[in-house]
Amino acid sequence: MRPKAGIGISRGKAAALLRGLLQRLAVFVFLLVLMSVLPRLLPGDALDVLMDSDVQRDLQESERSALRDQLGLGGTLIEQVGRDLMRLLRGDFGYSHLHGAPVSRLLADALPWTALLIALATPIFLGVGVIFGIEAGRRPGARLDRIITTAMSLLASVPPFVTAMALLLCFAILWPILPTGGAEPLFPAEAPWPHAREVARHALLPACALALHEVVRYFFVVRGEAAGLSRRAFVINARSRGISGWRERRDYYGRNLLPVICARLSQSVATLFTASLFVEVIFSYPGVGSLTYQAVLDRDYALLQGAIAVLAALVLSLNWVFDALTDILAHRG
Repeated sequence: MRPKAGIGISRGKAAALLRGLLQRLAVFVFLLVLMSVLPRLLPGDALDVLMDSDVQRDLQESERSALRDQLGLGGTLIEQVGRDLMRLLRGDFGYSHLHGAPVSRLLADALPWTALLIALATPIFLGVGVIFGIEAGRRPGARLDRIITTAMSLLASVPPFVTAMALLLCFAILWPILPTGGAEPLFPAEAPWPHAREVARHALLPACALALHEVVRYFFVVRGEAAGLSRRAFVINARSRGISGWRERRDYYGRNLLPVICARLSQSVATLFTASLFVEVIFSYPGVGSLTYQAVLDRDYALLQGAIAVLAALVLSLNWVFDALTDILAHRG
């Protein structure tokens, strides 16, 4: 009698996942150190940005020194990095003097907007990439496969920021059916549903730009796996028995592609957070990407370190979760 397949992982896989978690923790600490050192190697600092205005006045050296200490810029590079690490490890993200607010509050305001873009983009690139990949891989070399693969190859040659600007130009300027930027209108509606509709309209173009960034990758991964499945005996036998259409795509392709899709999803998380930087800047979207970009320009070390720490923690933890899910799906029998 065949044993029943279970959902779980072996001890060896569990040990591998634990090692992966420890490695990600080490990477996280390394990123904290790196993002404390690298911004200080740039020319200028937060004090120079503050003083570079029309209302600046000459300061005595003692005043500048006191102001530098107040901004956390006093001491050697090693001392500044040490203070940053101890502060971050305590869960204290610091204070942004340029924004006049705690970094934790700024990130709490910006993170939901970035999460909204990623939440909207994920089903778009998953649906389009997986469906087109299966359709092309079911009949490798057929006319439909050649058409879809050619179109995806052309899309892959376009940088993501160019795609975002093309969407902005087409659907917000030349054919103005969607807003050009921002997350809300200047005077948002007070009622919940009209307000949600306005937010969705403002997020649609940035989400599509993010999705197109990943559609091509999913298409080629799924197409390659689907082409391999098409040569498998159980798929050939199913076709000989007249199984086709939705049942063939769902039961014989979709279910067998789940581990591959989840494995790719763990890589897509980091890619989406990275691409959100360009997309949010182009569409003036008030997410973590725009906040990080402004922090680099302003030499706002506390805000930059806090944003990178939060993004790194999210990416590494989600990457580990998807890796664990992939192992469970591959082990399900």
